[in-house]
Amino acid sequence: MEIAQIRRIIRICTRTGKIMLQNGAETYRVEDTVQRMAESKGLMAVNVFVIPTGIMFSAEHGIETITVLERVNPEGIDLESIDRANEFSRKFTLTDMSIEAAESNLDALLSTPQFSKKIRILASGMGGGFFVLMFGGTFIEFILAYIASSMTVYITDTIDSKHLNFFIRNIIGGFTSMLIAVLSVTLVRAIGFDATLTMVIVGPLMTLVPGVSLTNGIRDLISGELLAGSAKIMEALFIAIALAFGVGMVLQFSLKLL
Repeated sequence: MEIAQIRRIIRICTRTGKIMLQNGAETYRVEDTVQRMAESKGLMAVNVFVIPTGIMFSAEHGIETITVLERVNPEGIDLESIDRANEFSRKFTLTDMSIEAAESNLDALLSTPQFSKKIRILASGMGGGFFVLMFGGTFIEFILAYIASSMTVYITDTIDSKHLNFFIRNIIGGFTSMLIAVLSVTLVRAIGFDATLTMVIVGPLMTLVPGVSLTNGIRDLISGELLAGSAKIMEALFIAIALAFGVGMVLQFSLKLL
């Protein structure tokens, strides 16, 4: 096998792993997928090391060792992209797919259909609102949580285009969710209805909590990926701190009103 062909195979493997990793897949799953893909095409002495922000790959070709480093910038959670990448990796591994066909299929993975912003906002509102009902909230509190959740997701999606780091983004998210909740509860009480702030704030905050990062971190630790697992758990911890900081700023000034 020519060296140029080997490099193309390695590129296909690492790009597949990158798509999975940047959309929220566990690091041990990415390592296993990339290694299986490479070994299925005859590469020898394959070693894959994955951390949340990068993929390191090496394989032997004769007496030469080929090493590749792929930098990864996490983009959030997209289970559709992970599923499509998994499906592609299985076809690549179990069939005689040509390199040209694999590259074409891989390019198609980069254009995974996305829900429109309007649908995402409406669905986020439903998610936040029903969390309030699950915790025993009233219908009024459900409506307020729905509005607060939708507006919080709209604002955080808007500031994502500014490429702020995750800590600042989540401070703004916590601040926004608490501010909207305080204003809506104050308004509802002024017109004669009853609503509890602690119940209303549950909804928008649940749209921001790092549940997937925490779960993946624990799963990585259980799988023996101590570095990656610790990194994801620390990320989840700092997101929680940022949310608490944003909520606390509003809460400090709103206690007198409520």
